[in-house]
Amino acid sequence: MIFAKKSFGQHFLRDQSVLEKIVAAAVIQAEDIVVEIGPGRGALTEHLAFVGNRLILVEADRELIPDLEARFPLAKIVQADAAHVDYTELVQMKAAELGRQQADWILIGNLPYNAGNAIIRQALTTQVPPKRQVVMLQREVGEKMLAKPGDMSILSVAVQVYADVKRVATVKPGAFVPPPKVDSIVLALTPNVKADNPEAVIGVAKLAFAHKRKQMHRTLSDAGFGTSDVLKSKLLALGLSEHARPEELSIEQWIELSLLNAA
Repeated sequence: MIFAKKSFGQHFLRDQSVLEKIVAAAVIQAEDIVVEIGPGRGALTEHLAFVGNRLILVEADRELIPDLEARFPLAKIVQADAAHVDYTELVQMKAAELGRQQADWILIGNLPYNAGNAIIRQALTTQVPPKRQVVMLQREVGEKMLAKPGDMSILSVAVQVYADVKRVATVKPGAFVPPPKVDSIVLALTPNVKADNPEAVIGVAKLAFAHKRKQMHRTLSDAGFGTSDVLKSKLLALGLSEHARPEELSIEQWIELSLLNAA
């Protein structure tokens, strides 16, 4: 019997309808390499077995590896922390094994709650990002990734500057063993880098969100982005109040602010 471990943030998904929605949202094509994060007991992996030797499983818990190897002999299984994997290298190695120079790939999985953000960011910022991510994570975290101006956070900016994000499904605790204490969400992320220097955009947002109680023109002025008057004028030019708070800005407006500093 395989038991979930709190240290790995494990909650094994068992609801077949949710598993089917995840695979359907991935829209896996005949040549795609598929990387599944945290296969656990292999419930989702069973729905991905048709991929054959184009399947890579990344599992941190070494005790789960033998069972996965026995059940999915065609898959490449990597025992690693998914938040620190070099996905470009991993996929290129698999492509070489398949006799290709390069290949499109898809990231899919029920992500551990304690590492979901880091895994998504790692995949988004790798040299050759996946053409799609379909991932399950804590609903509160997923809602931040989906947020619109008025409810934005640093996580919203960090994800949306790299990708378009869509909701696939909301999942109740009973879909898992053991059930988590919170709802979960399935998101589909499609790469769409919206800035020439996305990390610079994120850097500006980090400065602003670090002092949410202060008005942005003061925070960014203190950080060397210009005088308060210049920043107020810029906010007004972006269609915002000169007293705007960081949660009010869209990705496009964050990009404009980052360009102000570059100039």
